[in-house]
Order: sequence, then structure tokens, then C-alpha cells
Amino acid sequence: MKSEYIRLVDSHCHNCLRCVRACPTNAMTYLHNEPRIDANECILCGACYAACPHDAKSQKSEFRLVLSWLNAHEEVILTAAPSFAVIWKNIEVLRKMLIRRGFSETRETAEGAAMVSRAYINLMKEHTMKNIITTCCPAVNTLIEKEYPDLIGQMAPVVSPLIAHGRLIKQNHPDAKVVFLSPCIAKYKEIRDARFAGAVDACVSMEELITWLKDDLQEDEEAEWTEFEGSIARVYPTSGGVIATLPENEYYDYLAVDGIDRVRTMLEAIRDGELEGCLLEVNSCRGACLGGPLLSHFSKSEFHAHHRIRKAVQDQPKITGGPLPVDMKAEWKDDHIPHAVHSEEEIRRQMIAMGKTSPMKIHDCGACGYESCRLKAIAVLDGKADPKICLPEALERAQSLSNVVLDHTPNGIIAIDDKLQVREMNTSARKMLGLDMINPTGMPLEGILPNDDLIALIRKTGLKPSYFHCYYDMYDRLFEHAIVNVPSQDLKVIILMDRTLETMQEIAMAEMRTHTMDVTQQVINDQMRAVQEIASMLGETTARSKTALLKLQKVVNGEKV
Repeated sequence: MKSEYIRLVDSHCHNCLRCVRACPTNAMTYLHNEPRIDANECILCGACYAACPHDAKSQKSEFRLVLSWLNAHEEVILTAAPSFAVIWKNIEVLRKMLIRRGFSETRETAEGAAMVSRAYINLMKEHTMKNIITTCCPAVNTLIEKEYPDLIGQMAPVVSPLIAHGRLIKQNHPDAKVVFLSPCIAKYKEIRDARFAGAVDACVSMEELITWLKDDLQEDEEAEWTEFEGSIARVYPTSGGVIATLPENEYYDYLAVDGIDRVRTMLEAIRDGELEGCLLEVNSCRGACLGGPLLSHFSKSEFHAHHRIRKAVQDQPKITGGPLPVDMKAEWKDDHIPHAVHSEEEIRRQMIAMGKTSPMKIHDCGACGYESCRLKAIAVLDGKADPKICLPEALERAQSLSNVVLDHTPNGIIAIDDKLQVREMNTSARKMLGLDMINPTGMPLEGILPNDDLIALIRKTGLKPSYFHCYYDMYDRLFEHAIVNVPSQDLKVIILMDRTLETMQEIAMAEMRTHTMDVTQQVINDQMRAVQEIASMLGETTARSKTALLKLQKVVNGEKV
């Protein structure tokens, strides 16, 4: 099943496999020369989107839907994720711009974050959970539900700040459309989850909004941020931000973990019983929400935003426990996807089919998107990976092929740099030029192929190959040169073809043809002379015979002779 929330733009794809390598769950597959997303295994962390350098990924857009509400003059309230600070220095300026564009109100999702922190404090006071895994990040929530369902009981039964804030706004504005300004792709799916239905109506990305507002962007850096109860929660999108809002607790220690790879390590530690009595702040993105995939085009602003947020909340008091204005409960479910189990013999046969026939062939380099060759073999058996894609094997095959060609071709091959100095020379070229026992690297070309016309031709050879014939007295050889430009490496390659024997054979054949023609002509001349002499002798004999016969005829007839 294809992903509804991350779309692939095939026409932009360069088949570089960066998205496959970036995907932490191997939901991004590469088969039949094209990447595809298995929606069942995708947690919508957005790593593939952020990793793609070719704009071959796009997120689901609901911006037109939001514009239709504005055009219909409906009540539309924006809840801005606190990571807005990556793009807008001040929420007050953003609020004014959006009101001019038709939004009824702009509020901060940090209000919902303050409610979530209060819910966590209440939960810690109950002290009924072995560990408390925060549930603000929907990508991590999905990861646990799909791959670590045995740890669901340690997930905080608390909704995310977005859902909490949406419920609060809907409670006071039941007819309003609530729109979330998101740094995250996973939020698009979260608001469609039946467990949280009705809290938020749509998501828009910060990049979409800044494009829409580009003609209205004017910021007053001196404007003060309006405070609200629990405004320290504006620190939520920073690493350790949830923990920064919480007072000390006698039952739980606080740990913050960013990045899916580190979150996995932490979850494995919990599974193995190595962690207990901890509140664990987890984020799928490194740097928390300030490093969200929909902010990847603004990555250099992450650190400015972190500084602005920390400065804005530095004097704010910690959040305390107490009653909450809306229902904050969340139920998490086992969404584990069963995978085919392959025998060791099946995996071994597949690895052999992939060329992994010895420990030296097992590289575990991760270039194909899988941490080990064994996991790659399992993915091939699952129909998720192309067995032919292996960078070390491809390089080895290419190098082996090129070495065979270079070592065994009868033609000499010389690679020279832009200074016309030898960089590489194959065995055939060394034999041709009498350099078998010498390393020619660094030698000037004019020292081994001294010809001014050749040097001039090499300097002007462009994309098309050039050809040149020259006889060298020093080698007593006639070479044909093919000159090829390699602009990507600033090299030129000279292919030497020894035409000496071939040319000598052609000269010998020409001389033989000339001699044969001379002999033939002499024979013809001799035969003509013989014919002429024979003809002359026959003529004289015939004349004498005729005279004698005439005389005989007269005698017979009784005539006087």
C-alpha cells in the first residue's frame, strides 16, 4: 500500500538511494529501479523527505482546503507549533499577518503543551507506571505500536500537545475550523486518527505558509511575546524541552532521547529491563521538533530558533500539577505487523545468490539501506529489496573489468593530467615505449612522445576524440594515437595503436604488387615479340611454298616456267 502522506515524484528521482538509506524502518523499498513506500511499515518520521536532495518527495497538502474555508469566511483558528520560531522571530507578527489574510485567530500549540506537562506531572504523582514514555511525537508512538507493542503499557496515556490544544479550542469555538501549523509529516496522520477525531481539521506546513505570506513578510524584532499560563512550554520543540517544563520528581528520573536510532536503543534497553523509574522524553527527529522534516529547508535557522526560545522562557516558572480543562486521555493499541519467518538455510542460500560466499564478501556497509548483508538478504526474501544492488560488489566488478581490459588489451593506454604529465600507463604502453622497468608516473608526455603537433592536438581536443599518426625514430615504430578527453577528472587519455608491422606489411604488399606487374608486363612483351617473329617466319615460308606450288602447277600444265 502506498503512502497517503508522503508522495514520490518519479520524474525528479535520481535513483541515488539516499531515501532508502535514511529510512529507519525499511519502509522505503527499491525494486524495479524505483523507490516505493510501504505505508504499513512507515512511521512518517519524514527522514526520506529530509534526505532527498532532488525534491523527489512531497508531503500531502491540505492548504487548498484551508483556503476554501477562508474564502467562505468561516471561522478558522490557527494553532502554531512552537517550532514556528525557526521561521518567524515573533508570534505576534505572524498573528497580525494571518488576521489580515482572514484567519479569525492565531494561537500557540504551546498552550496545549503546558496542559500535557501538567498531565505528566499528575501521572508521576500517581506512581503506577514502571516508566513513562512521553507521547508528544506521533512518529515514535507509531514506532512503538508497530515494533514494540509489548511496551505500550509504558507509554503515557496522554494525548499530544496538538490534540490537547485542538480540543481546548473546539471546546470554546465548537464551529471553528482548527488548522495546525506543522513542522512534521506525522501530524497529518495523527489528526486523521479515529482516536483523536474532531480535535483538529487540517495541517499546513510552515513552508506553505511562508510562500503564501511572502508579499506580507515584515517582522518587528522588538515586539514582545505575549505570556500565558505555562508559557515555559514554548521550549517543547527543543531537545529536552518537555523535561525543562517539569519540576523535580521523587519517583522518576528524566531522560531525553532524540533520533529514531537512539530511541530504538532506549526501547531495547526498556525491553531488556535495564531502565526503570524514568520519564523518557522521546523525539524521532534529532534536535526534536526544530529538526522536523518540514523545516529541513530552513535547517540553518534551527539554532537561532533554539536561542530565541530559550531566551523567551528563561525566567518562566515550571509547570505544576492540577486539574485539566479537557479530556487528555489517550489509548494506545497493538498495531504489530507480522513478518514472514525465514529459515537459516533460506537466508544462507539467498546470501550466496547475492555473492556473499565468504566472510570477505560480507561487507555490512549499509550503502544499500540495510545495516547488514543478512538483513538485506531477508529483505530480498520479503520482496522488498533488489538483490543486485550492492555498492562494494559493483565497485569490485567494475574495477575487475577495467583491470582485465587495461592489463590485456594490446593497445597502449596513457592517462595524462592538465599539465601533460603521466598519471597512469598500462602494461602494453610500457612495453611499446620501453618503460617496463620504470615507473612513468609524473613523466612529461613530451619526453616519451616527442611531437609538437601531437601536443598541440591534445591541448585543443574537446568532447570529440582526435586521431593522429606519427613515426618515432627513437622507437622505430609508427603509432596511431586516439585522444579522448575525460573532463570529469581533468584527464586526457591517449590510446596508442602500433601500426608499424601493419604498415610494413602494406608496403611489402605494395612492392610485391609493383614487382608482379613489372614481371607480368615483361612476359606479355616477350610473348608479343615471339608471336611477331613466328608470324614473320610463317609469312616467308608461306611465300616460298606458294612460289614453288605455282611453278609445279605450270609444269603440270605444260607451261613454261
